[in-house]
Amino acid sequence: MNRIAKYTGPSPIESFKHQMDRFFDDMSPFTLKSDNGGFMGLDLMTPDTDMMETDKEYIVAVDLPGFQKKDIKINYEDNRLIIKGTRKEETKEEEKDYLHRERYFGEFVRSLTLPTKIKEDKVKASFKDGVLTVTAPKVEVSKPKLVPID
Repeated sequence: MNRIAKYTGPSPIESFKHQMDRFFDDMSPFTLKSDNGGFMGLDLMTPDTDMMETDKEYIVAVDLPGFQKKDIKINYEDNRLIIKGTRKEETKEEEKDYLHRERYFGEFVRSLTLPTKIKEDKVKASFKDGVLTVTAPKVEVSKPKLVPID
């Protein structure tokens, strides 16, 4: 007796869309910042990010040194985890002449497309020692059911 199993993998169009989403995710985190000359240019701030997967969940770790928990926002929408943050420049009364300055102040947006659906109401986040960790449990995927042919 032959059995038919339903193919549950992504369609070629879905695979292509996923690849394009990932391509543009890597390019998206930028802000426009006006310098003293009034020129609008790209001022990139892309926090280092790791995304890991286990059998039951996705784990995203983002390096955000110098940020405070209250200045970080996390949203989940349309299978995308969106992390936004703002680091304000230290303001002091005295003016300093910098010889070299690399520290970033301003906003960033990081958008990550998750490969599968997650349990939106079970997403958890923690922030410790400048590292934001987001844990997103996966939705259990139904296993293919073999249908016997009579």
